Amino acid sequence: MADRFFPNDMPGYVEEAASPAPAANLSSSSSLHTLLSLPYPALADRFLNAALNLNQKATDYTPPLPRLHTAVVQETWEKQRPAAGDFTLYTGALGTALLLFRGYLVTGDRADLATCAEIVAACDAASAPAGEE
Repeated sequence: MADRFFPNDMPGYVEEAASPAPAANLSSSSSLHTLLSLPYPALADRFLNAALNLNQKATDYTPPLPRLHTAVVQETWEKQRPAAGDFTLYTGALGTALLLFRGYLVTGDRADLATCAEIVAACDAASAPAGEE
C-alpha cells in the first residue's frame, strides 16, 4: 500500500471574498440557483431574517373567530343548557367546551372561559352516578 502514489489534483483552498457577491442584493423573485450561489454568511443571514419575519407575523396575527363558533355554541349548548345529555368530547357538550377553551386561548375572551367552565361543571354533574352527588 505504501508504494502507491496518487497525485492530488484538487486545487488549493480558495478564500471567499470579504465583500458580498452582487447576487446578495436579490429580489424576492430570484431563482433558487441564484439564491444558493450566495456565500454562506449572506445566505444564512437571509434565511435568519426570513425566519424571524415569519415568526413575528405569526406572533402578531390573531385570527378572528368565525361566526361558526357562535353558531356551534348556540346549537349545542344554549338550546339544552340545563342538561348535558351527551357529554362526550367529540360529539357532545365537552366538544363545545373544548371549542370555547380554544377560543379563549386565541382571543382571551373571559366569557368563553366562563361558558366553558359552566359546560364542564354540567358534564361533571351529568356523568356522576345518581347516588354519589
